[in-house]
Amino acid sequence: MTNLEYSFIVAELAPKIVGKHFNRIRKLGEGTYRMKIGTTEVLCELGVRIHETRYVAEAETDKFVEKAGKELDNARLISLEQVNNDRILSFTFDKGTLVFEMFGDGNAVLVRGGVTVCAAKYEKWAGREITVGKPYSPPASVPSTKLEPSDKYIIVSLMKLPLGKDYAAEALARAKIDEKTPGNKLDVGQLSRLERELESIRSSAKPLVFYDNGKPVDFALAALSKNSKLEARPFVSLSEAADEYYANVELPNPEVEKLVRRLEKQRERLDELLREEKSDRERGDFIYAHYADIERLLALAKEGKFDELQRLGAKLDKKEKSMEIELQ
Repeated sequence: MTNLEYSFIVAELAPKIVGKHFNRIRKLGEGTYRMKIGTTEVLCELGVRIHETRYVAEAETDKFVEKAGKELDNARLISLEQVNNDRILSFTFDKGTLVFEMFGDGNAVLVRGGVTVCAAKYEKWAGREITVGKPYSPPASVPSTKLEPSDKYIIVSLMKLPLGKDYAAEALARAKIDEKTPGNKLDVGQLSRLERELESIRSSAKPLVFYDNGKPVDFALAALSKNSKLEARPFVSLSEAADEYYANVELPNPEVEKLVRRLEKQRERLDELLREEKSDRERGDFIYAHYADIERLLALAKEGKFDELQRLGAKLDKKEKSMEIELQ
């Protein structure tokens, strides 16, 4: 699920569970948990999804479940929030805060007084760690709230917004802008259309499940162009849409998905390197084409013929021992 979808889930769930009491938490399998607050069952598959569920699966236990269940027993939920518009949901109880980090492979962390009590996984990065007894803090980098086009592909700039790739691609498709257009090449009209489509996707979000021959193959909060040939059915809530999809779809191998994501990043990096190579090659070709001129200018500089260099249009900085000149 994406940043936009987690924002939608918070808006759906909060009115139903805030003020209600923690009942239990169970482990359904590797990285998957079901938590009951009041009468509502909330399913979390770390790094994949969080939503209300009507399906009850066989449960197991582990150290994290035992500790979190004991610490939050009968605790009242004070608030449910999305942290920094990111893929992080914070369930704040009167006995502690249960944080679900849904980026990457995901994690679940119980925090009290700003300190980690327990976690599904203990991890450490430069400047951040999840360890018992250590202060907890979310990632320092947060999604941008404003579109800031650069010389990179416009899709790269859109990926920095709290939306998700499918919605970013959809906004570009509706605005009739190619994903690989450098952001700084878009004119005012194109940027205006893109901003309107981004706002339209946010403001008119509604849960849909897409079917192929009666089988759910995708779900989203917008009628995606990539699914234009599929049957789209509206759902009352995003939780119901997600529940329908995940209960019936044949999920891909997580390891394969991880490799696909890695390949996508490598392709993006390759595209950047190819653009840099083209730019460097053009500079090299220019220098080669003016090699004789450059040699002559350097010779004049070595001979101290600065008046002649200035006559040729060179700007000299004797203090810095540098020279600038435009070559056509």
